[in-house]
Amino acid sequence: MRLVLVIMGIMAILAALWLRAVKKLTVDFTVMWGSLGILFVLTGAVTPLSALLRECFAGAGQAVAVLGLVCLAAVLQFSLALSRLTLKNQDLAIEVSLLKQENKKNEKKELLVIMPAHNEERNIRRVLEQLKKQKIFEIADVLVVDDASSDATGQAAEEQECILISNIFWMGYGSALQLGYRYAVKEHYQYVIQMDADGQHDVCNIPVIYRRLQEKEGDGQVPDIVLGSRFMEGSSDFRVIPLKRFAYAWFRLIIRAVTGMKIVDPTTGLQGLSRKAFCYYSEEGHFDDRYPDANMVIQMLLLKFRVVQLPAVMHARMEGQSMHRGLKEAWYMCRMFFDIPAIVLRIRGFQIERGAGDGNEL
Repeated sequence: MRLVLVIMGIMAILAALWLRAVKKLTVDFTVMWGSLGILFVLTGAVTPLSALLRECFAGAGQAVAVLGLVCLAAVLQFSLALSRLTLKNQDLAIEVSLLKQENKKNEKKELLVIMPAHNEERNIRRVLEQLKKQKIFEIADVLVVDDASSDATGQAAEEQECILISNIFWMGYGSALQLGYRYAVKEHYQYVIQMDADGQHDVCNIPVIYRRLQEKEGDGQVPDIVLGSRFMEGSSDFRVIPLKRFAYAWFRLIIRAVTGMKIVDPTTGLQGLSRKAFCYYSEEGHFDDRYPDANMVIQMLLLKFRVVQLPAVMHARMEGQSMHRGLKEAWYMCRMFFDIPAIVLRIRGFQIERGAGDGNEL
């Protein structure tokens, strides 16, 4: 019985990572199957639990093992079907939201600032006022993606004459950003800067990131991704709790081990993207629908996109709630724990899309 449990656990973990690597399983289902596999392995490895199970199923070990495998296979098929449905539904919802948007701008700039927002009425008003005060509207178009807010977030965006797209239902931070990328592709923007609507990302970072996106490296090439960092020399003072400091250090270690590059702020949401980068992100299955953080940094580095960092000015959230809170923070860490190995397996193991960042800009 112990051996059967361990084998079933290892099979569940490997199947989850493999199916996620080939984009057949969503991250959430990957976490569920991976966690189930770990539970099986631990149960088989811990003698008291194994003894209890052996007592309960004495004389029926082989039958239980066969039945268990059949049940696992059936549930896995259900997970795959539901994953396909979820991915298609998410993709369709993005397209419907884009179709609803009426573009009233005749002259577009080459830079688009994307702000995903969910119930950020009070914060986004201040951010938009700062954008206006610092004359960002003169160098960029501003797109607010209202992720089915129940407050006046969308109205605040309309008051400042932003481009507004309202999701038909709540889809999550990552999907809201991907909607923005698809809009940028559709409307032929050359650069995108994404920033949060909660006021943590200071508006003064936008011109700095914009310039860096156009600045050539020593070999004459420009960056694909510019990360605004809270923790570089020259950044503003930004305090984080010890638990988050540990998480940042852990992500830095993983990124360094996998890619060889030291990323100082692996979870920053303040980023500038070239057209090549946001075109890649805009495609189905290329971007995390909920929490695009260190996993996406690792993906783009492995795909050979050029990633650079610069110090940024950031502030603590003044009002509202972060998307990383309570049980969501634990689920976020579980997603990273399983999604990062799947990404490495996809690109390094299966060679899927390897070198996508080496191509010419679209």
